Amino acid sequence: MLALIGTILGLLGSLAPEILKYFNNKEDHRHEAEMLTLTHTYHLEEVNVEADISSEQAAYKNATQILTGWKIIDGLVSLYNMSVRPTITYIFMATYILVKYAIYTSYTQIGYTWQQAVSVLWTSEDFAVFSTIMAFWFGGRFMKWTLERLNPPKKEVVRTNGNGADKPKPVVTPPSGGTHGDK
Repeated sequence: MLALIGTILGLLGSLAPEILKYFNNKEDHRHEAEMLTLTHTYHLEEVNVEADISSEQAAYKNATQILTGWKIIDGLVSLYNMSVRPTITYIFMATYILVKYAIYTSYTQIGYTWQQAVSVLWTSEDFAVFSTIMAFWFGGRFMKWTLERLNPPKKEVVRTNGNGADKPKPVVTPPSGGTHGDK
């Protein structure tokens, strides 16, 4: 009986280092996967920042071009280039308001009260147009600002082999300055 117990203990004793090695390797692989995820997250953030910078530079490229060499002419052309989208928006909104006003006056001439006419004029399609315009002009910046507030920069954990204490290390993101053609 003592021989059987000795054999079992010997077998388990020889397996113990392998079991410990398995759990140690498992922890090492988990840590490596965690570090890869952090590295990929940082790289993705870096790519997104560079894409934002490129987008901003492309948007302002036409505004900084020298077309004739005459400052006044180039300034006027640049001003016109920057005002195209707002001008189209103003023209669209003026046309929209004129059409709605014409419909409103025709409703009031046939006997509708102003409350009835307005309730007929403001439809879900009008709300969709209004929402689209507001989202175009203000939504992008607001969403970027909100997402930056909701997702603060994550801390990268650097493991030490000495006393086992983990030290948080902030993830460094490239500065977002220099979007107006600075190199």
